[in-house]
Amino acid sequence: MKLVLSHETALSHLRAHRERGRDRLAPARIRTLEDCACSLREIETFSLPFLVDNEHTLHVLVPSLAKEQRSKTHTCHVLTGSIPSGAFWRIGNSVYVASPELLFVEMASKLSLIELVLFGLELCGTYTLRSDGQIGFCNCPAATTKQLLSSFVKRAKGMRGAAKASQALRWVVDGSNSPMESSLMLYLCLPVRLGGYAFRLPDLNPTTQLGKKASMVLDYESIRCDLHWIKERVAVEYNSTQEHLNPRAAAKDARRANTLGYTDINLITVTPHMIVDHTQFDGVAKQLGKALGVRMDSRKLLYSKARRELRALLFPWLIARN
Repeated sequence: MKLVLSHETALSHLRAHRERGRDRLAPARIRTLEDCACSLREIETFSLPFLVDNEHTLHVLVPSLAKEQRSKTHTCHVLTGSIPSGAFWRIGNSVYVASPELLFVEMASKLSLIELVLFGLELCGTYTLRSDGQIGFCNCPAATTKQLLSSFVKRAKGMRGAAKASQALRWVVDGSNSPMESSLMLYLCLPVRLGGYAFRLPDLNPTTQLGKKASMVLDYESIRCDLHWIKERVAVEYNSTQEHLNPRAAAKDARRANTLGYTDINLITVTPHMIVDHTQFDGVAKQLGKALGVRMDSRKLLYSKARRELRALLFPWLIARN
């Protein structure tokens, strides 16, 4: 008998794994779920520390509705059909957990489309939200890549959530370093019908080599920009110094701005106040559009219901304070 953890339980495990700075685990080859634990009594036989006095519902996978059970402390989810390769990680003796790729598909049934895109950016980025559900994040190795997610979603065709996951991948990009970078990119790049400004997707934190002069003056050879349209040499940076929340982050922001002064990269800076004031953010969008050679018509700048809802979803911690 084996135990296969899924959905919110797998999500908490993944975030805790990333919080500890652990690298991606090797995939486990599971052919069938027929012998999976489904009753609370069977689950308790595994005597795992996180199964004891757990205040959250435990989510596990089973192969059929006939084995679907639930109690006050556990819920079974059905996974039918063939199991795509790369669906599980082994985390203990006969204990497995949904891989980041399977989890992305599973959470499609729990999250809105935009929330799912944010989750994809987290998985493919160098940060993770806290495993205990509290506000905050920490930096860590990426859990997966967009290529791995795309490949898995294709193998999972027909699985519940796969179609929505495929749609969400249109706006997932590797390399985000924080929730703010992910939110800022989506605010700028989601289509107008979803509340965005419809810019094409940038690279996130790509390494840009500095010229000889800049390298000699600054004593380092490369720099990373938050959002970077490499071909057009345009970058958008989020600058939190206005809030004075983190002196180290403020110094990093200033150093990076000074560095870009030695390059021919067109830098556009976004502050928290610009995000809170939608008319100021329209000014950012116009500036970015001009730099990228994109016409910003009235439709893209309309402060619609979709834009209000998107802004509230992407920046709740800023909107709530203002």
